[in-house]
Amino acid sequence: MIFKKALARFFVPILSLSVVPLGFNGGISANAAVAAQWPLDSDYSEVTTYFDPNRNTGNIYAGHNAIDIPADYNANIYAPIGGVCVSAGWMDDYGILIILRHEALNVYTFYAHCSYANVSPGQTVSAGEVIGHVGNTGNSHGNHLHFGICDTLTGGWPDIMYYDPLTYFAYETEQPEDNCFCTEDYAGTYVTQNIETYLNVRSGHGSDFPSVGRLYPDSEFTVTKADGNWAHIESDGVSGYCSMKYIKRKDDIGSNMTISGELVPNGEIVQGTAFEVGGVITSNLPITRFTGGIYKADGAIPVYVHETSPNALKYDLSGEFDSKMLFNKLEPDTYVYKVEAEDSSGKVYPLIGKSFMVTSKAAAAPSFSGDLNGDGSITVADGILLQRHILGMVNLSDEQLKAADLTGDGVTDVFDMIMIRKILVS
Repeated sequence: MIFKKALARFFVPILSLSVVPLGFNGGISANAAVAAQWPLDSDYSEVTTYFDPNRNTGNIYAGHNAIDIPADYNANIYAPIGGVCVSAGWMDDYGILIILRHEALNVYTFYAHCSYANVSPGQTVSAGEVIGHVGNTGNSHGNHLHFGICDTLTGGWPDIMYYDPLTYFAYETEQPEDNCFCTEDYAGTYVTQNIETYLNVRSGHGSDFPSVGRLYPDSEFTVTKADGNWAHIESDGVSGYCSMKYIKRKDDIGSNMTISGELVPNGEIVQGTAFEVGGVITSNLPITRFTGGIYKADGAIPVYVHETSPNALKYDLSGEFDSKMLFNKLEPDTYVYKVEAEDSSGKVYPLIGKSFMVTSKAAAAPSFSGDLNGDGSITVADGILLQRHILGMVNLSDEQLKAADLTGDGVTDVFDMIMIRKILVS
């Protein structure tokens, strides 16, 4: 992984863990930094608040006991090295706090302000495993990871000594090369086999890539494609790669696609009205092409159309697609709202085809005689409007002229003004 310049100046040579004596309690110097993975994806490498060694004086207000790394809400948090989860839950100002114990180094790493935790106390984690997700919980101002290292817990709270994560660890700057030559010949429903504990789901084709999840004995999951050695898998929201040595096919995947939660234009829509569309497309095979939009009544002439290649098993219409459908810009006419998608087998599924009509916006008529501005009552504003008309300053519509003829003589003049004045005075 290549990190931004903001972090690059903190890299130090990567050394083997063997240089660290077991039970060492004084921390590790920059000259003996431990090889580790950066705790977030490489896109999130900017540090906005740095570690302050003054925090080791024992005064909790003396300095910052960690580093702050801004990231998107729910971005993955990875274990930099292997360890055991000590705690994962709410800790006041820290919000949702995850603490890992690293026995060989005699230190703890902690991760604050999470949106939620993926690990629980007592759970063993591997380097690169997703342990939680970035949030804005506790005393926090914006989504970020508060990432720290300490050698003591007091009442379950991180305590001194604290260490600077930018010098304590040396973060690898490159991922292994990941070449994919997989085909859909292996696509199907699979189960794990010959495993006693769990099978790691990796971020790439090979055991050198970090773990992003686990498959347990007798797990059932989907393989979308493979090369005979490594398979692309989908399991309970986890996407990644696993070794084919420990899995076997259960059923072949047939081409099938459905849509749920459709929100479509219906009947008549008044011109200028905004309208949202929605729905989630679910496919057995990857969705290679999605096309949707608004067409003229014959369904052939496009008005607003969006096409994309999700290359995923799901596509949510309420995201990027919805913003392209400008219903409030449509002129009065009859239209067709269409959605179709194609999967990796080449089969095309027409999912939505709904006719609707945009009608002209009708002008609001005055509610009763004397109500020239149509607000449902006779007020000074109506008198002023009539006066301006009599003086030749404004022209009234036919509906307004009818409302202004309080005398019923078919003429709008000063006698109607006298009538409006009487109504206002009374």
